[in-house]
Amino acid sequence: MRKYLLIALGVFAVLSASFAGGRGDKKTKGATPLPSYPKLATTLDSIIQEAWKIYVSERTNWIASDLAMEKYRQEEVGGFFSWLSDDSVQCAIFFDNEKKNCILEYKYDKKTYKSSKVDTIRPLTAEELATKQRQDTMLNAALKMYGDSLRFAGNSFGSPNIDVIRVNDKVTRLYFLQGTILHNVIPFGNDYSVDFDENLQPIAFRRYHNSLIATRTKGDDGTVGVSTMHSHLKDNPFITPTDICNFLLYRPRDMDMFVVLSTAFNCRFLYSAERNNIDIITE
Repeated sequence: MRKYLLIALGVFAVLSASFAGGRGDKKTKGATPLPSYPKLATTLDSIIQEAWKIYVSERTNWIASDLAMEKYRQEEVGGFFSWLSDDSVQCAIFFDNEKKNCILEYKYDKKTYKSSKVDTIRPLTAEELATKQRQDTMLNAALKMYGDSLRFAGNSFGSPNIDVIRVNDKVTRLYFLQGTILHNVIPFGNDYSVDFDENLQPIAFRRYHNSLIATRTKGDDGTVGVSTMHSHLKDNPFITPTDICNFLLYRPRDMDMFVVLSTAFNCRFLYSAERNNIDIITE
């Protein structure tokens, strides 16, 4: 798997289904009322949809990277980029050092759940060159404007993953997600996004967590937890798409859910991977 950079700065936790102990059992004074239905349902549904866009992008990148490394040495690869080529097909393109030729193309169709690989060397198309230039422009602008606000762990933990998501016809979102090379760890936190308009101008920056919450999925005795939990402060009241994405990427197969304690709403948001659903547990 393609899991690059960062040092665990946050809390380590493996919780049982009872979610016993810790800050989660304390009442929050001055909690904000939850939005009324259907506004709340719409918000949670949009979070899940966004999470799956990032997840499909990142999984495509991982699989394509594995395929590329099976055939090429790292010094033979000039880089790669990925994008949603239409409404359902996620593509990843690896190119040579001269950035002129595609050396591997991997596609995943979200409608048919089928993937395909083409590793014949061919020139990059005009669309691919334009897409790469567009993404390079966004990344450079994001780093120039917000680079001082980005915090990641060291290489011994894992590098950040970068994903470009089309929000709508007018907005494209560039995500930075903390990755990890460690086993049995889910890297919540150290996640950011920058929105760009049609002219590739940055229009919004968001920090989803204040730090890295490197969450262990196994106890000292080797037992796999059935769920994990971490807290969000009042400036980040909901479960986030980045929470769900990294949970899906790094969770053990037997771990179905994780919980976010919202101090703003004084409730818990519970995401189930099996049901792909967010439940709300009120105090």
